[in-house]
Amino acid sequence: MNEDIEFGYKARQILNQGVDSLDRKVARRLHDARQAALHCQRAPVRGLRIAGIGQTVELAFLPTARNLLAVLALSVGVMGTYYWNAFEQAKENEEIDSALLADELPPSAYLDRGFQAWLERASDSSSQ
Repeated sequence: MNEDIEFGYKARQILNQGVDSLDRKVARRLHDARQAALHCQRAPVRGLRIAGIGQTVELAFLPTARNLLAVLALSVGVMGTYYWNAFEQAKENEEIDSALLADELPPSAYLDRGFQAWLERASDSSSQ
């Protein structure tokens, strides 16, 4: 890599040595050609030539397709996370339901207004 950069600097120095002795018209034409080459280099690719066909295939849809693909991947990730959390919540509810069904409480206890508070206290004390 350093050899390439060094070669470029040396070539530039050699080319710059003769710049002052050039005719104005020649210097102007060289400047215009350089600007045209730089413009072509910076121009985005508008099409693709397929070997043997000779026609240009437009690639204008690629940035849009890339954006759509990114949005699609993000949407799939969000939906996957949502469903994962829903399954985890269902698993927690299943454990609570199993514990309640295995317990020997009368049905009237489930209708008691303080039952939810008791359930929360019981779950807090069992987790500690």
